[in-house]
Amino acid sequence: MAGETAGLEEALSRVVRLAGDHIGALDSTMRHMAAHAWVGGGAVPFTQAAHDQRTRLQRAFETAAVQIAERIRALGGHATTPPLTTSLPVVTSTRGGYAGMNVEAMTRMVADLERAGHELPTAGSLLSAALASACVSAAPAQQVAGVGAWATGQATDLRRRLTVLQQRPDGGLANAAVLGFGLFGGSAPDPSGLGTMLATAANGDPSALQKVVEAQNTGKDPTLASRVSAWWQMLDPSVRQRLINATPHLIGSLNGVPAATRDSANRAPLGLRKSAVAERLAELRLLEEGMKRGARQSYIRMEINALEAEQRQISAVEKSLAMGGVNGRPPALLLHFELGGLGKAAISFGDPDKAGSVVTSVPGTGSKLEGIGGDAARAATLWDQANVSSPRTKTASIIWLGYEAPQLDPGILWADTSVASPNLAQAGAGSLASFLDGLHATHQPAGTPRFTVLGHSYGSVVTGMAAQARKGTFADQLILVGSPGTMAARASDLGVKQVWVGESPQDPIADLGHLPISGGRNPISGILNPWLPNGAGPFGTDPSNIAFGANRFVVDPSPAGFTGYDIAAHSGYWARRSASLRNMGFIINGQYDDVAKLPMPKQAPTPTPHLTPSPPSRPAQDPMSPPSPTPQSSPMPTGD
Repeated sequence: MAGETAGLEEALSRVVRLAGDHIGALDSTMRHMAAHAWVGGGAVPFTQAAHDQRTRLQRAFETAAVQIAERIRALGGHATTPPLTTSLPVVTSTRGGYAGMNVEAMTRMVADLERAGHELPTAGSLLSAALASACVSAAPAQQVAGVGAWATGQATDLRRRLTVLQQRPDGGLANAAVLGFGLFGGSAPDPSGLGTMLATAANGDPSALQKVVEAQNTGKDPTLASRVSAWWQMLDPSVRQRLINATPHLIGSLNGVPAATRDSANRAPLGLRKSAVAERLAELRLLEEGMKRGARQSYIRMEINALEAEQRQISAVEKSLAMGGVNGRPPALLLHFELGGLGKAAISFGDPDKAGSVVTSVPGTGSKLEGIGGDAARAATLWDQANVSSPRTKTASIIWLGYEAPQLDPGILWADTSVASPNLAQAGAGSLASFLDGLHATHQPAGTPRFTVLGHSYGSVVTGMAAQARKGTFADQLILVGSPGTMAARASDLGVKQVWVGESPQDPIADLGHLPISGGRNPISGILNPWLPNGAGPFGTDPSNIAFGANRFVVDPSPAGFTGYDIAAHSGYWARRSASLRNMGFIINGQYDDVAKLPMPKQAPTPTPHLTPSPPSRPAQDPMSPPSPTPQSSPMPTGD
């Protein structure tokens, strides 16, 4: 009996020595993560997985020792086991999108994992021999070897990813999106399963890619564009080309794919559709000419009308693209388009992935693809002005018509899809937020870029709602012109560093922001007399009201003697050599000292009710006054 217990005691001694050498194999990994070697994205689930494996390792050694000690005691011997589990500082849980990574620390952590992966299988074999000599279960040894296999798998994957991330195939450094979602692959949170869909799409399933595009348009997942960017950049080039060839319209619409790739992917289907429409129209017109009037002919005429509208949309896109590459402007990139209905598109003058300043313009009421030429011209003019203000800054100016804008129809003023309702803005805000997510995700690191979103008219409502959906990450600054509101009570609610407002005294659309929606007031009297206190309207606090708290910039007044409203004032903010255009150029470039600002008024005047289209007259020196025969700079005060 003494000889048997002696053998068991020797086996226990070997187990304790093995535990002392190896129970801390994953401690350095935990310490690196506790020190925030990687923050955000998949850091939390990876840390949890490492913690679970560390616990599994230590419990395996503890179980092995306990088994042998129990056998010794069962034979009448005396055996004690030292503590074989240790504690580490609790790792701070950091949720949300990718925030940062220490490449040097991560490289050391990978080396530590490689060492653990090499040593633990050997330790498992030695433990198995000790347990066999004691005639107890060898399961703990298998667990130790399993932890070693986990460490080897992680180290192999991370080493490969770090190599890719530190030097991209095109010679540029990896961007934050790849770092955040390419680093640990499946460790990044994916509650909606979109990461799995992307993997499926890479294997040739276009329906999976279609689902990803549909999901991005809801704007519900702020990490999706970054995930797409990481997925795209880590695909083999041959797989990328196969996807572009098979589904160019989907790749061209996918936020997180580089802008230049989206442009080339979109040009092909646009050209093919142009040819197909022309061919089909020729067939239908011949059929129509040879038929008598009747039901059959009416169906043909309906299809002809639809195709002619589509043809006008294609022409409008082509003419807008042609504005790039002339007069010193960079070539235009087609980042998105949808034909049919009102249509949608996104066109950039300059590559936003390489620009130091990116401005995205969101048009408003009455916008549709067939008329995008005017909106594109404004975006091109913004590029021109920004370039004049700061020639050394590489600028990209985008016109984004990615939502269904309300159309001008007085008969549906109070309908759910009218300019007086926020419903269409709500529907478009998710798409705009996702589009900006994509711009951030694909931007190549070269200094700190400045992202500006300019909301005009109803587009400022869309912009405000999108900004509130992405507080702190949407953009660096907003410019609101002719704005009826943002669905926010104060500028600070929008979650951006700078909010700028410009409003013409004669702009009737902007004055919708003063339209009362409570207190039983007559909405028609609100339209006729917009100068009501507090600026309460259907879209939150009016941005031109001092209570909103935005910075205000000077807009040229209408000619002297003009006292009423002028619909042309609503679209005049981009007039050449105007104060508003000049100020917007300065703001886009962050040249705030050069912006002509409106002063903060000392006190608010008491409004005088009127039931005529012309607001009450005020002294010319009063900066608070609405339009009067003497030209003014702003209809209502706003805060700086």
